[in-house]
Amino acid sequence: MTTSASTTPSVRPGSLGTALGALERSSESHDDAATALCEAVEALWTIAAQAASTNAGGVSVRVELVPRGKRILSVIIRRGLASGAFRPGCRAWAEHGLAHALMAGACARWALGLPEERSLRAGPAAQAALEVLRSV
Repeated sequence: MTTSASTTPSVRPGSLGTALGALERSSESHDDAATALCEAVEALWTIAAQAASTNAGGVSVRVELVPRGKRILSVIIRRGLASGAFRPGCRAWAEHGLAHALMAGACARWALGLPEERSLRAGPAAQAALEVLRSV
């Protein structure tokens, strides 16, 4: 099963855990680390945007979303490192710091109250992450 922004389950109050669980399962079964990372970033940013637009749970949603999202991204990055698909300059930063940065970006609009047109998009963020991960 692949996950993309178009297949990300809608986030209603109480359904965040279900959406993140589905994303965790689908990202674990993906063969290509780069595609898995792009799809996970798209899905996580969509989940964050949906939760922000409905204000589903406010801070409590972010408290669950950020660490689980970081864990999902770290697992994908770790798999890419192990397979040799990703060769960043600093493996530890890629696994932990990049996952944190991507989740901060997902929640920036929500947390800072930025208008949509002033916010970074998931696609460019994922592409920038892949450039960092593929650099030697």
